[in-house]
Amino acid sequence: MITVYVDGFCVSAIDASVLISLEQKGVEYQTARALLRDGQGVPPSLATQATIARVPTLQHGDFFLTESLAIIDYLEQLYPTPPLFPANPRTRARCKQVMAFLRFDIHALRDERQWWTVVYPAPGLPLLSPRAARDATELISIATTFVPQLGDEFSIAHADLALSLMRLASNGHPMPDALTAFIAATAARPSVRMYLDHPRPPNPPLRFTVG
Repeated sequence: MITVYVDGFCVSAIDASVLISLEQKGVEYQTARALLRDGQGVPPSLATQATIARVPTLQHGDFFLTESLAIIDYLEQLYPTPPLFPANPRTRARCKQVMAFLRFDIHALRDERQWWTVVYPAPGLPLLSPRAARDATELISIATTFVPQLGDEFSIAHADLALSLMRLASNGHPMPDALTAFIAATAARPSVRMYLDHPRPPNPPLRFTVG
């Protein structure tokens, strides 16, 4: 049995990527929740097992693995069908390029439009700072170029990109019609809907360290 340790409030696009991958694979798994708040990080007992202490953490028997890209690659190797990436080497590489960008770039946008605002009401958010606005423009530009390259066959990159765009769309940021349609189509997939509709506490914590 696979166990995935995730944020207890289910407000992490990174957790979502791993869980959606498992749903797409049809692999039996269970989740264990950690309430990440006020910078406390992962529980110490888990940190000793995981080499790099992060959430999500995948436990498969006595093997613990963190970093979502590594987890997804592990799942793809362990359960090759159905695939999470396109067969075409160039499209596959492009998917991984964009997925890395979404995790390791657009820092200001991720800080100012944390993913919890997608699923919890967040009225009165301030306007994006100039840096975050530049991140938003870059994200929309990349998505506009990338979405036509993805094609109709679902990949985990569809989910990652749609979840990132939701940071903007859910908070009233103008979005090209093609990307609005892309978000809606991706969100309608059962594997993605599972995370969007996952039961959550009635209110978010005061501070978040995930997103």
